[in-house]
This record gives sequence, structure tokens and C-alpha cells, in this order.
Amino acid sequence: MLMVAAFGRLLNVLIKDTACVYRPWVLDSAVQPATEALEKASSYSMPSGHTQGVMAIYGGLAYFYRRKFPRLIIPCAMIILAVGFSRNFLGVHTPQDVLVAIIETFAVMFIAEKILDASAKDKKYTVMAFAAGIIFSVAAALFIMLKSYPMDYLNGQVIVSPLRAVIDSLDSIGGVAGFLIGLPLENHFVNFTTNVDRATKIRRIIIGGVVGGAAMTLLYALKVFSNIAIYEFCKGFLPLIAIIFLAPLAFSFVEKRVKFRR
Repeated sequence: MLMVAAFGRLLNVLIKDTACVYRPWVLDSAVQPATEALEKASSYSMPSGHTQGVMAIYGGLAYFYRRKFPRLIIPCAMIILAVGFSRNFLGVHTPQDVLVAIIETFAVMFIAEKILDASAKDKKYTVMAFAAGIIFSVAAALFIMLKSYPMDYLNGQVIVSPLRAVIDSLDSIGGVAGFLIGLPLENHFVNFTTNVDRATKIRRIIIGGVVGGAAMTLLYALKVFSNIAIYEFCKGFLPLIAIIFLAPLAFSFVEKRVKFRR
């Protein structure tokens, strides 16, 4: 699911910055977007980033557990459709934006499952997939940063600033970097497993909350004291590295050194 969330987000931004489709109210003056939603709608429109995010998490939950827990499909589908509808209702996306986000994220889920299945059978596929992930992410990042963007104006102002489009892509680049750095670190230093008793799992919730809180505190400090480019990159990087590597490392550190009693 984290693989889908990270690479799906980068693919979403890559499509968005390649197609350069403007927001609905730019394409049709009859559309009146909700004021509260405009703050998060600074870049291009297609595909919908919110729909991609919820599809990666809840769609991934339903997809990867479709055989073990088939009843998850219905509530997860309802959440995805509700979020997609809300983006249309708020006037910040078209139905096409939502549909493309769902299709591209489903494609990433399908590929991720094939990669994981192949890696489980032969470790050489893990190395190949990791190398392919690095090549794709670096190529996508360079393309997004170096490509030319349209300079169209509305009421005397540029509709989407190229700098704004690049900055909005940095969190997706940071997310993939967090995944690609965190995964080998975790495999080498932790080798995390969930095959533990319930008491250990409860302790992990508490420890994970502390690690997550520390990561979010650092992120807030970067927002206040650093520039926007560093903050946007770390907004994607810190949560992924915390989830994949730092939290399991903290679990391992505590569980190896402290013996708890129920």
C-alpha cells in the first residue's frame, strides 16, 4: 500500500504536469468552486490528487485483501466514490479527473502486486524492481523540473505558475525518496515482522505514535523555519521514512532491550 501511495502519487503528478489541464472554473466560467477548497487547488487539475491518495490507501486495502477480507471492498469503494464526488461537488475537479486518478492508481496496484509476487519467488526481482523504481523516480523528477509549462493568463495573472507546479510536485518526489531509502534500511537493520503477540502490537501503537509525532513536529519546524521547497520535499519524505524505517527501528530497539510484563 505504501508502494502504491508513493509511486502512485509521483505518477499522478507526472501525468498532471504533462497534460497541464486547467481547473474546471478556468475551462468554464459557470463553475463556481468552494472557497475553502481553493487553497489546495493551486496547480493543474487532471488527475485528482485527493482521489489518487484515497484510492491508494482504501483501494489498496480492498485490493490486497480482496481474497482474505472480501467484505472490505464495499466500504472502501464507498469511501473512494464519496471523496471523488466531493472533488466534483466542490468544483475543483471534473469527473474525468477523478476517473483518471482511479484508473492510474489501480494500474499501479496491479503492477505492485506482480512485483511483490515475483520478489517473493526470486530475490533478483527485488533488485530489478528497486533499480527500476530509482530510474523511474529520477527520470520523472528531472522531467517535472526541467520541462516547459504553458504561460496562459486569466484576468492579468498567470493561471498556473511553472514554479508553483514544480513546488507542488516536490512532496511526491520526497515520498518516493522516503520509500526507496527506507525500504533497504529496514530490510538490512530491522527485518520487521508483525508475527508478535497482541501486547507487543499495542506497545507498537504507542511507540509508533511517538515516532510519528516527532516526525510531524520536525515537519512543522521546517514549515516555520525553512524555505517552501525543503518543506514540500520533507512533507512527502518524513512520513514515509518514519513509517517504513524509523518506527520499526524503534520497535526493534525497545523489544530487544526491555522485557515487559502484562
